[in-house]
Amino acid sequence: MIDEPIGKMFSKVVNILVFAFPIVILLLQVAGDIVLFIIAMMGIFVAISKKISPFSIKEIKVFSYLTFGYFTAVCLSVLYSGHAAELAHYIPRDFYFLFAPFIALTLYKAEINVNYLLAGIKVGLLTLGVIIYYQLLSGTHRPSGVMNAGVFGNLSVALFFIAICFIQYESLKYKIFTFLSLLSGGFIIVASGTRGAWLSFVILMGFYLYFFYKQKNKFSLRSKIITVIVIVSMLSFGGANHKIVDRSNLVFSEISSWMSGDTKPTSVGLRLNMYKKAVNNIKDVPFFSGHGYRTSNIVLFQNDMSNMGRVSFGFNHLHNAYLTNYYNGGIVLLGALLLLLFIPLRIFLKANIQNRKNPVFISGALLILGYATFGMVNILLGDTYMNGFYVFFLAIFMLLDDKSIKAQ
Repeated sequence: MIDEPIGKMFSKVVNILVFAFPIVILLLQVAGDIVLFIIAMMGIFVAISKKISPFSIKEIKVFSYLTFGYFTAVCLSVLYSGHAAELAHYIPRDFYFLFAPFIALTLYKAEINVNYLLAGIKVGLLTLGVIIYYQLLSGTHRPSGVMNAGVFGNLSVALFFIAICFIQYESLKYKIFTFLSLLSGGFIIVASGTRGAWLSFVILMGFYLYFFYKQKNKFSLRSKIITVIVIVSMLSFGGANHKIVDRSNLVFSEISSWMSGDTKPTSVGLRLNMYKKAVNNIKDVPFFSGHGYRTSNIVLFQNDMSNMGRVSFGFNHLHNAYLTNYYNGGIVLLGALLLLLFIPLRIFLKANIQNRKNPVFISGALLILGYATFGMVNILLGDTYMNGFYVFFLAIFMLLDDKSIKAQ
């Protein structure tokens, strides 16, 4: 263990970084990378100075093997693509999984106060609300801060549900702070115009209500009213918002057009065409190795001269994480992804059954279920922001327990 005087300072620095990460990850380019880099370097220092390995510590062993295993599977798929030199280009965005065991080691050695994490999430959502509002005023059609609108919308959904899981256990002043941050979160989710994020929001709200019902807590009338107001406000705002209504109607229109044989490369039509062609040709994919990293669309559409085919060829993924991973790395890469998602999910669900009142387990489960839904209509762990976000929050939620929930 770290000596006590060093341990207190160590924990203080880590908690400051834990507070900062949810704020900067969606606000400033590279800032989230810097925070995770510092946490990883602290973990490497601890591993060397104390001569310990994250793979030998019971509490972080599973996390360490899952993340390192996924990184290994990605490397193998790049090598099999026949372009080993591209490791230098593609792999840096997956370095989070290589350094994830040391990130977990840092968090394990510190006394994490979940209040710092929650405060960072709420400040981040409120700050993003202001930034997105001004982007809208400046004429930005799909405001999304410093990143792709799809990624921005998905990560905003994840932050929203992490925050809402703890609201029942907070004092009134914290509830008001959380309520305002959730309203801001709902605003930026809608403003991003990401239909996949809206779909994930609805699905996760269903899961959240299920966990909420299972808690069977005897909350005060005030807590129940605030929780109901948050949920009703979000659903009402979404249902009445013209952007959501218009883009949702467009989905049904584009599905109908595609099913009628229209080859116009619309957003939904392209996805459906990719899914259909991928499923129809899945038997030709090398079972263990796949075709190689980022080769799915090349393999499927290099000889397709149709309007759909030419546009689809320009993408480097199939807008479905599971099909993309199978085409790129066979059962090895797809299996590594599924293990990284569903082994932690099983751990959180099992823990939740044993303790329904711990919001950490619910947050962890919703984090993974959110990512699982994100992957249905888009790439999943192929983006720097998505990777760093998942590694950071998964590490924390797999480490936190009842003793970490301090009274507010």
